[in-house]
Formats: sequence, structure tokens, C-alpha cells
Amino acid sequence: MTSVLNVDSIAAKDGTSPVVLTKQNTIKVFYDSKTTFGTADKSFGISSSSDVSTGVTGLNFTNSFDGAFYVAAGMVYDADGNVYNDQVTKSSSSCRIIVFGGYAGGSAGSAQDKDIEIMITGDLA
Repeated sequence: MTSVLNVDSIAAKDGTSPVVLTKQNTIKVFYDSKTTFGTADKSFGISSSSDVSTGVTGLNFTNSFDGAFYVAAGMVYDADGNVYNDQVTKSSSSCRIIVFGGYAGGSAGSAQDKDIEIMITGDLA
């Protein structure tokens, strides 16, 4: 027998908070910053973000992962659409995105502030 579940929305017990996803394969965090470095234009699952230093953005997660074994994927680019190299250092509750000059596939160069779009998936604690 086939079952069908039709709903308009799903909320936490309090009726207004978003549902917390734990052991499901879905995006747990996203971050999009194009205007002020270290400040999100749009985000989900981020409790705070900061401009740590030139080319380094820090993200603190609303919910911790079960370790530093999550996957962060995204892109870093400039206003002309050039894609840059980036490196992500991870802990269960935060990460740092370090952006290097030189286009993707090119030399690393120095740290630079660029636009960031990143999404993270993995198991929450």
C-alpha cells in the first residue's frame, strides 16, 4: 500500500523554529557573502561570521557537526567572475575559509578578500 503525506510546512515543536536535521544527507549550512567581508548576505545554520583577517572569513555554526568530517563546497570569485583558490580549516563547531590570490588552478598568491558562496553537509552532533 502506498502512503502519501501532504503538508504545507514542517516546524519544530514550538511551531515556529525550523526543523533541526541530524543524520540526513542535506545541506546543513550555507553562507553567501558579496557585500561586506565576514558578514553574510544570506545564510543558514550560521550563528555568527567574522572577517578574521585579509582573505580569512570565520563561520560559527548554529549546530555542531559530529566532528570535522563534514564536506564544505562552494566557490570564491571576484566581480569579474574570476574563480579563486580557497582552503577550509574545520572544527565541529566552526570553520575558516582562506582565500588565496591567483585564479583556480593557478599559483596560490597572497590572501585576498573575495566573494564567498559555500555550502556544508555532514552529520550533526
